[in-house]
Amino acid sequence: MGDKKKRHMRNYLIDRHFQLKYTGMVLLVTVSIASGLGYVAYRFSRGQTEVLTAQIMSQPDLDAETASDLEHFAQQEDRKVRNAVIAGVLVLTLALGLMGIIVTHRVVGPAYRMKRLFEHVGTGRFEVTTGIRKGDELQELYRSFAQMVESLRDQRGEEIEQLEDTLIKMEAAGVQSAYITELRAVLERIRKTVD
Repeated sequence: MGDKKKRHMRNYLIDRHFQLKYTGMVLLVTVSIASGLGYVAYRFSRGQTEVLTAQIMSQPDLDAETASDLEHFAQQEDRKVRNAVIAGVLVLTLALGLMGIIVTHRVVGPAYRMKRLFEHVGTGRFEVTTGIRKGDELQELYRSFAQMVESLRDQRGEEIEQLEDTLIKMEAAGVQSAYITELRAVLERIRKTVD
């Protein structure tokens, strides 16, 4: 049922509008929450630095150089927290962006294939000409569609047999008519849809 073709990066954006829209929505929510939490962590770190600075100032026996070193160390730690938050949000954004494209691809790819199959069946050809890849979503929907097409194909085959039998009986009964010739032409066109 599944194709053996490998996926290429350029083929991951099948429906750019849909995929980028929903990936963007997930990214917006995630980045907003992660940024908010990162801001809270940074503000906490800054608060700790301010507490440390207040404690340093309240100790008159601490020499100025040690006090300056402690304050400098606390500020460095604040910068580390800020940089870690920024880096974390960027990595999260990149990872979720790629995952969003991959996940939406597994939905859009089968939907695209099924759209092409709908068009194919819409032209009167009752055959499933392609499958969807293993690991893609919508497997059950695809199987139901393929079963429906097979059922329609079987029904069409039975109708062709009935028409053929009726035409043979009419010819055996000696019916000579341009309508029989016309019906034979229609029957042949219908037969091509299931061959």
